[in-house]
Amino acid sequence: MESFYDQTLIPRLLFTLVAVAISVGPIFADFNKTHATNPLWTPHARFHVVWQVLCQTGVSLIILYLLWNDAADYSTHITLAALLNFVWGASFYATLSTMRIFDGSLKDVNGIKPFRFNILGKIYLVDTNLFGGTILMTINAIGFYLIMT
Repeated sequence: MESFYDQTLIPRLLFTLVAVAISVGPIFADFNKTHATNPLWTPHARFHVVWQVLCQTGVSLIILYLLWNDAADYSTHITLAALLNFVWGASFYATLSTMRIFDGSLKDVNGIKPFRFNILGKIYLVDTNLFGGTILMTINAIGFYLIMT
């Protein structure tokens, strides 16, 4: 059992990075005038963004517990932690793919500016949420691949 736990150090570190990022990132990105205290948002929308951020923080704490506390079955704990990170990503991409239904948008005039990339003189703007979410789910997928092989 200890041997398996030691062999999963890299995936556990990757899953930890993702869990911390999807907890701490939204706290800084959403608990400010662009989201939770944005006077242009309806009070109910502000309620939901705070609820969502606090919920994900709680789930991330459970993920960290699963990854770093003693367990009779490390394999199940580590796999469950990875899957919980994927739930965040799956819900992000499901929301992204259904935005037309509820007139949603990745950006807002008062929101965080997109990442700006200059590639061979051509400027590309990439939404911060899309960029960060894709990076985090890629990191999680690498960790998941490592524990499955």
